[in-house]
Order: sequence, then C-alpha cells, then structure tokens
Amino acid sequence: MTPKKDLANLLTEFDEPAALDMVSRRLAAGEDPLALVDECCRGMRMIGDQYESGTYYISALIMAGELLREILEILNPLISFRRQETPSQTMLMCTVQGDIHDLGKDLAADLLCAHGLVIVDLGVDVAPERIADAVEAQRPDIVGLSCLLAAFDSLKQSTEAIRERAARLGLHVPIIIGGAPLSQLVCDYVGADRWCTDAWAGVRLVHELLPTKP
Repeated sequence: MTPKKDLANLLTEFDEPAALDMVSRRLAAGEDPLALVDECCRGMRMIGDQYESGTYYISALIMAGELLREILEILNPLISFRRQETPSQTMLMCTVQGDIHDLGKDLAADLLCAHGLVIVDLGVDVAPERIADAVEAQRPDIVGLSCLLAAFDSLKQSTEAIRERAARLGLHVPIIIGGAPLSQLVCDYVGADRWCTDAWAGVRLVHELLPTKP
C-alpha cells in the first residue's frame, strides 16, 4: 500500500494543486492549522537537506518557497491570534542600500515565518539610518542584512548604524549578513556576527544566534 502523503511530501514534490487542495480539505475538516505549518516546516527541512547534498538546486528552493508562501497566506491569518498570545521572537530583515535584489531575502523570510518567527521586512535598497530607526522601533531579537551585489560598504555602514543604535539603547542584537558574494573576509570587514550564501543556511544560523527566552 502506498503511504499517505502529507504536506511535507507534496512540498518536496512541488505539487501546488495537490498541496493547496489538501490545505483546504483539512481545514474544512477542522484540523489545527499549526499542525499543517509543522508539516510544511518538515517539508522545507527535507528540501534543505536535499539542497545541501546537491540533489536539489536553487531552483528547487525557489519553487518550494513560492508554494510555501501560498500555503502560509491561507494559514497565517488562522494562527496569528495564537502567536499574539505567546510572544514570538522577531527578526528584522532588508536588502541594504544600493541593492534591489530580494529573492534570497524573501525566501529566508518565508522559511523563518514558517518556523514561528515574526518577520519585519523593510524591503530593498534600505538606508543605514532607516535600518537603525527600525531597530529602535521594533527591538528585534536578530537582524538579517541581504546583499547580492558587492555593496559591501553599505553592509558595513548598516552594521555600524545598528551597533551604535543598539548600544545606545542597551540592546544586544546579533547581525547576520546573507548573499552569494559574501565570505568570512567580508563578514570581518562588515563587522557582522555570521554570514551565509543561501537562504537555508541563513535559517540555521538564525536559530543558532537567537537568544534563548525564558
């Protein structure tokens, strides 16, 4: 007998019609939307493992991310009230000034949202001062700065602005930088805590750096 598929399986197969149909049917049957989110997270972890092993390529992450986004558009309104009752950790994200690419950032945001984080996305081409203002207003647990082009000076200026504002407020805010051209050398130059070159690695780093809440 063929095992019954769940959302995790359908995500790994990129089967959009079947996945959306399953979400609708299971919600109509009264299932807990959080259980469906958990299955989506498991599916994305499976895809991430396949990507890291070389079985899947970046196109697979993109397709799965788009499908995940469609599913979360249905599920998030149904579970938002629960997240408000139990305070979630917050991540501030953006693409730095001088860069308008958002693919990696958006994919990472979808993955992290599925893992229960509250994502504050400032968009692309964001000036350092605006990022610092958002840190002051939002008091995030962690910040992610994206850079696909070689906008390393913008990364450095943004990191310095965050550090200065956080120090003034008495906050400790870990900073992750992400983008294909990054390296440890760039991370040291910028002054960030960690770096990554793809969305899935970024998700893992976020969970390593997030402060443990009581």
